This record gives sequence, structure tokens and C-alpha cells, in this order.
Amino acid sequence: DSKPKESMQLVKTAVRDDGHFEVSFAGRYFSNKKMVKELFVILLISLALLYFILASQFESLVLPLIILVEVPLDFFGVFLFLKLGGSGINLMSMIGIVVMAGIVVNDSILKIDTVNQLRKEGYGLLRALLVAGQRRLKPILMTALVTIIGIAPVLFAGGLGADLQRPLALANIGGMIVGTFVSLYIIPLLYFYLNRKIKVKEDENRK
Repeated sequence: DSKPKESMQLVKTAVRDDGHFEVSFAGRYFSNKKMVKELFVILLISLALLYFILASQFESLVLPLIILVEVPLDFFGVFLFLKLGGSGINLMSMIGIVVMAGIVVNDSILKIDTVNQLRKEGYGLLRALLVAGQRRLKPILMTALVTIIGIAPVLFAGGLGADLQRPLALANIGGMIVGTFVSLYIIPLLYFYLNRKIKVKEDENRK
């Protein structure tokens, strides 16, 4: 991204110093940047719609936030793998982020829904979290492994289009690795502390 900017700046400087020419820039670089911004907006709108759907499903305004907090946490894995792979944010990596977000958020939704169902059956908070973790462990790991193993060959592929597809694979794999850890450990911890806080407030109100 810096090389095109440097080149454009050099051209602008040369034209400005000459004074007899005007210059304008167009091409795939600018169209790709526009599409990346549009995909980012689409991602934000999708997360907002998902929040309202989850708020209706769980009958809570806070539980959906616990689930959606996973997305910015997963960006750490995305950016780390893109950096290690020598890629940056572009159209293909944004597509990878959108795909990854859909998969890992679904894992967290199912896990929280399992916890809620167990608590309705009379399980205590800790017991429900432990049982839900056991039930959802294999499906979450299988989803992550299938996705990562399925897309990993793209990282080692050569030929036409390989460089174009590599950012998508890097973003997807990095996000899935971090997202799996978040779904298994961070989301249950947030759920636990949220419910503990709610219970403490309820006890204080009763007093």
C-alpha cells in the first residue's frame, strides 16, 4: 500500500514542479480500496443485525455483546498471520475475515445457547458451563480443523492466482485459530463473570 502512495507522490511532485501538466490516478488499486471499505461497512452492518437477532433470541441486551466481542479479539490472529505472511488488508483478506467471522461467531452462539438450555433444566452456573464445554468441544474443534486443513494448501500453492488467494487463507486461518481459543475459554469466562455480577446485584437489591 505504501509503494503506490510513494509513486503517486513522486509523480505529483514532478508535475507540480513542471507546472505544464495535470495528473490524475485510476486503476485497480483504487477500485480495490473502495471495495475493501464497502466490505468493512457490510461487516459492521451484518454484526449490527446479528446483535438484534441474538438480543431477540436470548431475550437479553448483554449476552449478544459477549458473543460479538469475539470478532475484534479474532482480528488479532488475522493481523498477526497477515503480517507473518507478508500480506496486508486487501479485498481477499477482507473476504477471509467475513467468512471467518461467520464461522467463529456461530460456535459461540451455539455454546451460549447450550449453556442457557442447561440452566433452564436446573443446572448451576458452573455445572452448565462445564457440561456445555464438554458437549461443544468436539464440534468446535472439528469445525476449526476442517476449515484450517481445507484452506491450508492455498498457502503453499503456486502458479496463477496463488498470491491473490494467499491473504484470504492467512486471514481465515489466523482468525480461526484465535477464534477457537476464544470460543472455548474467553466466551465462557465472560458469561460466568456477567452472571456472577448480575447475581450480586440481585442479592444487593433484595437486601
